[in-house]
Amino acid sequence: MAVMPKSIILRGGCVLIFDSEKNATFPVLDVLVEDTIISKISPHIPAGPDSQVIDATGKIVCPGFVDSHRHLFQSHIRTSVANQTLLEYCGHLLLGRAIFYKPRDVYLAQLGAATEAIHCGVTTVLDHSHIQLSEEHIEQCIKASIESGIRSIYCFAPYGLPESINPLKFSDNPLELHQQQLDIFYKLSEQSPLGHPKNDGRITLGIGYDGIEYRPVEETKKLLEFAHSRKYPITFHDCHRHGMSAMKFLREHNLLYDTMVLSHFTFPQEGDFAAAKAHGVGISSTPESEMQMSHGWPEAFPAMRYGCKIGLGVDSSAICSGDIFSAMRICLQTQRARDNHELASRNKIPKRLQATVDQVLYMATLGGAEAIHRDSEIGSIEVGKRADIVVISTDSPCMVAARNPAAALVLHASPSDVESVIVNGEMVKENGKLLKVDWPKLKRELVENMKELEASWKDVDWSLNTDELVEEWSMTDKLE
Repeated sequence: MAVMPKSIILRGGCVLIFDSEKNATFPVLDVLVEDTIISKISPHIPAGPDSQVIDATGKIVCPGFVDSHRHLFQSHIRTSVANQTLLEYCGHLLLGRAIFYKPRDVYLAQLGAATEAIHCGVTTVLDHSHIQLSEEHIEQCIKASIESGIRSIYCFAPYGLPESINPLKFSDNPLELHQQQLDIFYKLSEQSPLGHPKNDGRITLGIGYDGIEYRPVEETKKLLEFAHSRKYPITFHDCHRHGMSAMKFLREHNLLYDTMVLSHFTFPQEGDFAAAKAHGVGISSTPESEMQMSHGWPEAFPAMRYGCKIGLGVDSSAICSGDIFSAMRICLQTQRARDNHELASRNKIPKRLQATVDQVLYMATLGGAEAIHRDSEIGSIEVGKRADIVVISTDSPCMVAARNPAAALVLHASPSDVESVIVNGEMVKENGKLLKVDWPKLKRELVENMKELEASWKDVDWSLNTDELVEEWSMTDKLE
């Protein structure tokens, strides 16, 4: 096993630092990492005898990207729902393919997904994890997260997955199943560190609580108060047009906390932005998936303009691309189109663009950390914060001679430009090579595992499963 250097110096890079107005600046600086912490930022830092010096001249040194909403394990089923709606996503994947996963399958899927995130420069993920088929499934999910090297908030999501499909059958005792899953969550809350002694604090616990409006209020209140008392992030899907009205429920029952994260937050109702801001609730926008899944227009920029905490996420790379570069680009240009369309509807021409690259870059870094309530630890390159840092090469034909680093990151960069990644002071990708996994071996295992999974579900009629969900949820009259 390689011996980690006592310190890492990133020498002479263009370091992303936001000013008080959230404008991106890129002074040329050295950054010193000691143990897990950024200990010094200066124009020149002398190297010690045990320092690893990385020449970042001409490169962009930025905080690791923060993905504020992702279902990690699902990346293993990428392309399976490329042309599907949210309803079909449920029938084909979440309440379909997912039930075929054995614990070993979950381990490989989670490890592959976290590796994908690191490869793309994502250092922190709020992982909304539905794969609660057994305690062993959960153990393998957490184990893979630890081994990947990523920083992750494992948001345990109690969820009633089907017992069978074709025909579709759910548990006869959903309340009993829900309580069994909550018992597992409380059991996980007693673990320190979470999952395994090898967990150095990068993997922590949270809760994902879907269907909140269908749960007994007192039981929900008890759970949320417990999670808040532990400072666990509490995340919900909030897409009320799809029957996920978390914000409405939380406002009606006075249950908003400053440890909460609402993903999507599309079609916000009157007073929703004000409530989120007043209570310090984070919002996560996943623009690429939101537009495909008919959630509504991404609300990232409206949330930022209101003064809310707002971050970006991938959601699921089974649905769309798995990198934050794509999320930034789509979020920015979609908002510009909305702004310009509003002007055009009044026969006006824009004098200047309202949505900027600096703003969306903030959402992908420090804004994301604020949204998941970890901005005191991560999200920016500051002395005393955790050393989660990405080095972006500017040598590719897509990046060369770019004079505006913020614009280069948002509009031109891709995962292939991510040269090195540091998480918690540990180099997990260096000069384009992943260091925590044997990628050629893992790649083979993922390919073979997918062949096995495809064989296990080869006789399933996914359209029939979706149709049965339509009947189960009484949705026939809503579809077109």
